[in-house]
Amino acid sequence: MTSSPPHLQIPVNDSSEIDSRRQSNSADRDEENSDRETSEEQEHALNVAEEGEERTGLLNGVLTDEEKGSTATEAYRILVLRILLIILLISMLVGTIMLTIFPPRTHDNKMESLYSNGTHEFHNTVIIVSFDGFRSDYLDRNITPTIQKFIQKGLRAEYLIPSFPSVTFPNHYSIVTGLYPESHGIVANEFYDPILKDDFLYVNPNKSFDSKWWKGEPIWVTTVKQNQKSGVSMWVGSSSVIDGHVPTYSHVYNGSIGMHERINHIINWLDMKLEDRPTFLAGYVSVIDSMGHRFGPDSQEVNKALEDVDNYVEMLLNKIEERNLTDIVNIIFVSDHGMAQTIPSNVIFLDNIFNISKVHPLEGFPLGGIRPYNDSDISEIFGLLQNASESQPWTCYLREKVPERFHYRHSVRISPIVCIPPVGWVLTNHRDFNLKLPKGAHGYDNQDPTMRGIFVANGPYFKDKKEGEEAKDFRPFINVEIYNILCKILGLKPAPNNGTVDAII
Repeated sequence: MTSSPPHLQIPVNDSSEIDSRRQSNSADRDEENSDRETSEEQEHALNVAEEGEERTGLLNGVLTDEEKGSTATEAYRILVLRILLIILLISMLVGTIMLTIFPPRTHDNKMESLYSNGTHEFHNTVIIVSFDGFRSDYLDRNITPTIQKFIQKGLRAEYLIPSFPSVTFPNHYSIVTGLYPESHGIVANEFYDPILKDDFLYVNPNKSFDSKWWKGEPIWVTTVKQNQKSGVSMWVGSSSVIDGHVPTYSHVYNGSIGMHERINHIINWLDMKLEDRPTFLAGYVSVIDSMGHRFGPDSQEVNKALEDVDNYVEMLLNKIEERNLTDIVNIIFVSDHGMAQTIPSNVIFLDNIFNISKVHPLEGFPLGGIRPYNDSDISEIFGLLQNASESQPWTCYLREKVPERFHYRHSVRISPIVCIPPVGWVLTNHRDFNLKLPKGAHGYDNQDPTMRGIFVANGPYFKDKKEGEEAKDFRPFINVEIYNILCKILGLKPAPNNGTVDAII
């Protein structure tokens, strides 16, 4: 007999008890919800209160400690930035003022530029050669065809005005310093310095090479001071130590050296390595002057000398062209003065006018530079000369009264009395005069046409410098202008000089 499983006995509660529990649970939930709502309302009220306080604090400037620290740091940063900005603005203002008062120099250092001939590099380079005694109108004799071709491709000044007096040593030194003789100190070929108590004699190297004579700064010293190199062959002054410097390379004057060797002096320097090669090169040729003195400016010997110089130019230009340097190297041919014909009858012996034993040997031939041994004799001797000159075609001046246009007052090396004869005349005395009068002379008024020299140039610097298309395509100028031209070509800062600032060409 199968028995049925026992039934699970679930107690049955009274309905009133269940309802009571439901009500109790509902009340508990309502109370919990009420508490939660109350808590949320209180929290919300607190947040609103805090937010209100925060807004009130921001509006009223009342900050928390944390906010106070943060704001102080930010304010410090702003203060520092403002100070830095003020300093920057002041610096910019001061810089602008300084640039206005002291503008930067505009001299370009052209050493930075390099030019190639196809095989080698070259800096800006200039060659200047002086043909002593080459009068400007010699170019019109139609016996210098190479120079004429050179001019057609380049530039010719109508003529070059020498400095006064128009003699060799003062003018060669004026060309390379840009100074008048009264400023650079070489006031004649021969003179006396009362301070040094010594004589300058151009034919005596033991006298003339001494550095005490040479003032100013020649271009070869300017180049060396500014880290360029110079090569100078036989130019006046180049064998002397000037301001503690000499040319990088040089050759002492030697009249026996022929044209070929003089050219090779220059070419050998051009053939050096870049780091050794000079940028300024100078040469000197004296044959025209020598023939002019011996035979006179209108002689066949002078014409032959002109042909020799033209051959010199042709040889030099050919060697430059062989090296493909025609468009790289600048070339200048100049002269120091011209030449005038002398007339034997036009000799004035000053010892016929005053006691010649009272004065030093005359200075400045063919001029009459008169320096009495005693200053007390100056007035008497000058008076005698003044009286004599009333019937003679020459003029005497006290040094301080020499016309300003000569720039020949401001040096004690200039004689206290300066007598200037007309062109072709000679002032001398029987004691000093060599009875064999030269047929040609110079040293006269530097404005006279017979004293005019030459300036012809070619090369990249001169390509756009013409003022016209004629052969005489640049106005005349005085030779103290040349130094600044050389400096401008080479990008050098010039030393103080009497030329035009920034060069006329």
